[in-house]
Formats: sequence, structure tokens, C-alpha cells
Amino acid sequence: MSSKLTKVIANFETSIAAKLAFEAVTGSLSSATDKNGVTLPAGKYCMIVDRGTGDEEHLLFDLSGVAMTNIKSVSRQGVQTAGVQNANGHRAGSKCYLTDFVNLKVIVDILNGDDTLDSANPLKYDGNPTFDEDHQLITKKYAADNYVGVNENDTVEGDYIFNGDNTFNGNNTFQNKIQANGGVESATPMQAADPVNSNDVTTKSYVLALAFGATLIAGLNSPEVNFNQRGMVQSVHDVDNGKTYVFIYDPDDVLRAIFDGTSTWAIQYRPDKSLLSISKH
Repeated sequence: MSSKLTKVIANFETSIAAKLAFEAVTGSLSSATDKNGVTLPAGKYCMIVDRGTGDEEHLLFDLSGVAMTNIKSVSRQGVQTAGVQNANGHRAGSKCYLTDFVNLKVIVDILNGDDTLDSANPLKYDGNPTFDEDHQLITKKYAADNYVGVNENDTVEGDYIFNGDNTFNGNNTFQNKIQANGGVESATPMQAADPVNSNDVTTKSYVLALAFGATLIAGLNSPEVNFNQRGMVQSVHDVDNGKTYVFIYDPDDVLRAIFDGTSTWAIQYRPDKSLLSISKH
């Protein structure tokens, strides 16, 4: 649980109105008005009581008017214990002085990573800053404006490049065709509008049109496409007729045949590597 900072008032001193007994968790001050006649705002305060005596003690409490509640004793190491811990308590008239000891302890602990910020009062800027260094603390707006996937309702326009290994869980919908420029491999088929957006895009579209005919191409409205590690189409499953078409390459990654489980389309090329013929077997 994060510690909440206390109110800060300059040079305020007062006294205890009635004796605070050992383990007391409530009490009252003789006055909560400063030298300018201003009443201390309600909130959390820390005071040192009986300073310079054997009964000296730091007390942390909530103040409303002159009423003290939720009194805690704070050790010199910052440990908080419910109730007054001085065995003699504190007599009526004991001097009290505001101290920033607890605040400084909390701030130091937060900066050292030993404590946390108050989630009920998140930090914020007074405007939208410009960020130009990797280690700066960005804002929610900056994250929403510059990164995809802030939440399920965000739509962020633009082109994005993702480096490294990225895992997409759940159902992912791609509005445009998948383009595999660097080579991808899918353990399970990926949904695409058609199988032409691979590295050998011209060959694939032309061969499919010649081998399968315009009727079948029109039926590939939602095929399942597998790409190999080099970014070329490995297989296409036609969800309309239930067939799977396997693309067969030679060691130089030249498409040599297409097999649908029953028929094979053998592909021949001219010396200049242009398509010569397609024969069905």
C-alpha cells in the first residue's frame, strides 16, 4: 500500500488540548489556527510532540478542525504503529510542531523503490509535453496517439513496423491482404482475401488463373493460406470446395507443380524463366 503525503504548513506550532494516553488513537489540539489566523485545512499531518524531552514522539494523524483521529506513532526509522507509543503518553499542554519527516521518508522511499505512489492521486503534467528521449515518462495520450492496441476500442491510423518476435493471441482480423516481404511461416493457416500477396506474387496469380480457371479463382473468396519460411505460398485450402492445393518448388525456389490430392499441374519455363506451359496429370 502506498503512503499518502501529509499537508505542509510553514512554521506551525500548537499544543495538546487534553492528555494523550498510551495507545490513544484520538485526541485534540488546543488550536488549529496559524499565526495569520488561517485554520489548517482538513487532512493528514505529522507533528513532533514533547520535542527535546524523554517523551519526544512523532505522531501521524488525520485532522479536522482540532480533532485528531487515526493517530499513529512513527519511529525514527519510519515504522508506523497505531496509537501513541510513548509509555507516559503526552500531558495536556505538551508542545506540538509540524514536521516534514514523514513526507521526506515517503519521498525517499518512493525514489529508492521501497514505496509506491498513491494510486488515488495519479501524477500528471499540466499539458501535453514533447518526448524525445527513451527514458522519459510518457502520458496516456501519447501512448494512445502513437501505439496500436492501447485498448480494444482504439483505432489508430498509420503504418507500423514491429521488430522482434511478436505474438498475436485471440481472433485477429486483417482488413487487407497479408504481405510477406521478409518471409513468414504459419503453423496454422492464415486468412487472406487471396493467395497472391507473397514474394512470387506475379507467378502465383498467373499460374492459379491458368491452372484452375476463372471459376475457381472467383471461389477463393476466403482461402486458408500457408506461407513457407521464405515468404512464398506453401498451400491454399479452398473453403468452398474443401480441397487443399500444395505448391511444389525446386531447390531454387521456382514453382514447379501444384497438387490438389488428385491431380497435379506440372509447370514448365522457357530459358528466360518465363512461363512455357502447364500440363495437368
